[in-house]
Amino acid sequence: MQLSSFRGYHIRMMKKTLLCAVLAAALAQPVASYADLPDLGEVSDASLSLADEARIGRNALLAMREAGDVLDDPEVNGYLNAIGGKLAAAANVPGVHFTYFCVADTGINAFAMPGGYVGINIGLLLATQSEGELASVLGHETAHVAQRHIARMKAASSATSPLLLLGTIVAAALAARAGSGDGAMGAVSAGMGLSISNQLAFSRDFEREADRVGMQYMAAAGFDVRNMAGFFQRLEQAGRYSDTMAYAFLRTHPVTLERISEAENRALDYPVKMRADSTDYLLVREKLRVMTMSPDEALRYYQSTQARGLYLSQGASWYGMARARLLRHDAAGAREALAKARGLLPDNPMLYGLEIEIAREGRDWNEARAIARKGRAAFPYSAALQLAEIDIALDGGDKAAAQKLLRAAEDARKNDPALSRRQARLYADADPLRYHAALGDAFYYEQRYPSALEQYQLAANAKGDDFYLRSSIEARIRELQRTVKDEKQQARN
Repeated sequence: MQLSSFRGYHIRMMKKTLLCAVLAAALAQPVASYADLPDLGEVSDASLSLADEARIGRNALLAMREAGDVLDDPEVNGYLNAIGGKLAAAANVPGVHFTYFCVADTGINAFAMPGGYVGINIGLLLATQSEGELASVLGHETAHVAQRHIARMKAASSATSPLLLLGTIVAAALAARAGSGDGAMGAVSAGMGLSISNQLAFSRDFEREADRVGMQYMAAAGFDVRNMAGFFQRLEQAGRYSDTMAYAFLRTHPVTLERISEAENRALDYPVKMRADSTDYLLVREKLRVMTMSPDEALRYYQSTQARGLYLSQGASWYGMARARLLRHDAAGAREALAKARGLLPDNPMLYGLEIEIAREGRDWNEARAIARKGRAAFPYSAALQLAEIDIALDGGDKAAAQKLLRAAEDARKNDPALSRRQARLYADADPLRYHAALGDAFYYEQRYPSALEQYQLAANAKGDDFYLRSSIEARIRELQRTVKDEKQQARN
């Protein structure tokens, strides 16, 4: 999501927060830890297979993307998957690939969906005061997925079918998008077929289990588990004075003093770990903060907090100031603030990313490309810088350079929809065959199979004499025709 479009989204904050609350209420029902339960496989698989969970989660995420609720930012989502990946590695769940993503919503909430999809609102990330606090939420949500809470919820209620679960999510998304809060809540009531009292009792019982398992993942990933109780306690105290959706997290993850006390007592079994916040955490936090503000609001915020010394990191505060200046199209002021940030922070790919944005503001493609090359030399594995360098070549009209960069990137990162979309841009005006094939690849890697099939069929009908590309397109069409047919059949059953 671009900065210019976020303001319109911010105005609709209450509607979008409702969607995230609905998703969490419908889906975030955890179960007990591996240490306290027998093998969950038979019960879970009998009620909802891993394939069912993957399909439900995938389709729910696609619905959110279509509604514009997912923040498409490689730096932010790259960071979330880096820290989430450490927790997922500790969970070690066979057959589940975890995907962590940022939700473009200023409400304080987080949720886990079937198939390993974990969403974190902008508002929640900004509410954290340390990377450990963020890890505590990610660990908690990862535990929901690892313990296969949706399958066990379905096992406890035979009326809740996989398609009803998906239907509930999609119906709620459409109702919230249309601005009907009553419609969204009605979708939940009709779709779940569970009484509110029973659902809340189940949630309160098993949230504690997610806390316990999440703590295990936090400890294994190198975080101090005490951050969990501390963050929950701070939210609970703030929630006492708020009756708005700003504290949706407390509604979907009920926090009681008893639960906080249990978490504090449980944390005594773990050693204290003094862990400094990563530079990535500090910079991502400020990048997201600026996204939620108007240019004038952002500038006033950083002027005020710097004057009073109210920041987690002075260097990160100057990074935020640089972004605030850039939001006002003040390239000189942004460069000055970024230089101060560089003087206070370790070298980081996000600093190069912002420097590139400043150069692009003045449409200085040569400078932007030089910065990208320098950044990639320092951080060769940065996907965000790699994409930025390709974008510079495309925007600057250097198609030969863009093609060379894309080929190198595709050798290192197979099946990446972001690269396929840039490949489509490369061929958009000159080669319909390759344009539609690349766009089909992007949809295919995103598992948007009907859209992928449509693009491959357009490619098959386009002019072009690349025999090998046409052969691969025809094979992909046959595969997708079977896949789409099977999914339609499953939907009818």
